[in-house]
Amino acid sequence: MISAVLEDVGKLVIKEFPVPQPKEDTVLVHVKACGICLTDYKAYSGARTNLNYPAILGHEFTGVIEKVGERVRFFKEGDAVIVSPVIGCGMCKNCRNGFPHYCKNGAVIGGDGMDRIIDGAFSEYVLIPESCLYHKPDNISFEAAALTEPLAGSYKGLIEYSQMKIGEDVVIIGAGSMGLLVTMIASRAGAGTLILVDVNDWRLELSKKCGATHTINSHSENAIKAVYDIIPEGPDLVFEAAGPLEAAELAFNLCRRGTRINEFGVTTKGTIPVSPLDIHFQETRVDASFTVTPWAVQKSILLMEKGLVDPTRIITHSFRLKDINEAMETMKISERVKIIIKM
Repeated sequence: MISAVLEDVGKLVIKEFPVPQPKEDTVLVHVKACGICLTDYKAYSGARTNLNYPAILGHEFTGVIEKVGERVRFFKEGDAVIVSPVIGCGMCKNCRNGFPHYCKNGAVIGGDGMDRIIDGAFSEYVLIPESCLYHKPDNISFEAAALTEPLAGSYKGLIEYSQMKIGEDVVIIGAGSMGLLVTMIASRAGAGTLILVDVNDWRLELSKKCGATHTINSHSENAIKAVYDIIPEGPDLVFEAAGPLEAAELAFNLCRRGTRINEFGVTTKGTIPVSPLDIHFQETRVDASFTVTPWAVQKSILLMEKGLVDPTRIITHSFRLKDINEAMETMKISERVKIIIKM
């Protein structure tokens, strides 16, 4: 099999390896599609430093089971599967409380957010614990299924953590892949006014097709004034899905009394000025969310199966695994959102 191995910053090398064999409760998955996450690109570009080289990344993926270990009970060869990248031990307090992504004994498959990172899906085949697998419904394409993880993360942050309610006025900062998935969910969940803030007019135009009622280019106009021109009483919820520290700061500056914030997008180090006094008297409720949980994955599969959300609407480019370096370079261009690697 071939795999894309990140050997150093900017050094992604296609290499051949023997196909691994499943043992005990693991399965061998023939990867069909894998999305490129911004965390993958940050590792490639050097902005992310919490991994050891060499590394095989890729955590947004789906495929077909090639072989199963002798203790696998609920899946068989030939099953089309969706994979959650979070591996919890299942026995610790965090796992049993429903937070396997907090597990100190666990790992993440090709992703970020946990101390231990194991080989991911920028590879033709990958070994996966049975506990990370979900059956792919027949009416969900492999391309859509590959985006289950980011869709689940968006659902978890917006609905489960920030508890968006029908009719609420919502501002989403960032019209990248996560911001657009959040937009689709917010639109389906009954947001009243749904404002997208970004610096890229092309992405803002795409956000209208995902359910945004209004768009603001924060480079060409004052975002705070523009938001309050649209909703004079201010937003109920501000969801930061952009990544830069300036976006995190803007989220706080958009608050009126009682606004809820979700700091969802920033995954790199840094600080912003925040006033505890303002938080106190405005009763600002600040939340955050990273990665996924089993219930969020199941909810996102249901959203796709029922035709409520179609994540393929944000796919702008696809590449073969052998061309992954070209795909990583394409991450730099302004007119792209989600890039898919196909095997």
